[in-house]
Amino acid sequence: MKIHYRDAQKNDCPLLAEYINYASEGVLEYLFKDIMPGITVTQLLAHGLQDEKRYNSYKDITVAEYNQKIVGMIQSYSSIHHRIDDEMKSFLPGERLEQFKEFYNSKVDNSLLINTMFVDEKFRRKGIGTAFIALARKKAKLLDFDKLSLFVLSDNVTAQKVYHSNGFKMIKEIDYKDAEKINHKGVYLMACDI
Repeated sequence: MKIHYRDAQKNDCPLLAEYINYASEGVLEYLFKDIMPGITVTQLLAHGLQDEKRYNSYKDITVAEYNQKIVGMIQSYSSIHHRIDDEMKSFLPGERLEQFKEFYNSKVDNSLLINTMFVDEKFRRKGIGTAFIALARKKAKLLDFDKLSLFVLSDNVTAQKVYHSNGFKMIKEIDYKDAEKINHKGVYLMACDI
């Protein structure tokens, strides 16, 4: 199977937004629910991805293609951006942000943060995740980061195995305060050396 890796393009944003939302396994649905009536979470994400001035635009995404169809993606950027900023405070309800306060206050300094990694179910266990991590390592080296970091849902054992097999170790466990509404107990902060 020949997988091609390339930088994301602006016209990829609607599909990338779907993948990011899917990878969050309901967390983004909780965070963004009813923020803008009539607009879905995926539409909100796609709009944000298209803004090239943002640190988390499509320009920070690499996609995997098979037969010219996107089957996976990885988004990464500096961990300094992992925080509750003024834009989030103006846009999201304070009680929801409070649920994620410890999450957004946790990071690995001088690391390239893998914000999202997603591979279509039909293409899993074919080395795409490992290839994405290798590409992230290369990017991190070019940008002079010491480490790669990421967050993984504490109940996503499959993803954790991929990360462990690529040298990631758990740094911190973060429990969600209102896990029942979020449908997940929490996340693990993981990191590895470059």
